[in-house]
Amino acid sequence: MLSTVRDIRWASILTVLLAGAFAIVSLAAALRGRAWAWVPFALSAAILVREVRYLQRARRRSVGFDAPDRRDDSSR
Repeated sequence: MLSTVRDIRWASILTVLLAGAFAIVSLAAALRGRAWAWVPFALSAAILVREVRYLQRARRRSVGFDAPDRRDDSSR
């Protein structure tokens, strides 16, 4: 379990939480009629999506496309 805790990307999780909170606050301000709030909402939402996708990619195992071809040359 300790290795799992060490493998967690805490900076990315903190970024997701803060960007999500900021996106909610700026969306609420934008929906209340503050036109300037759409820009910070768009930026924080983009950061949120980018970090979530980064965390998803980091969790996936390598599928081995970079590994050399181990097939026998006589089969070609």
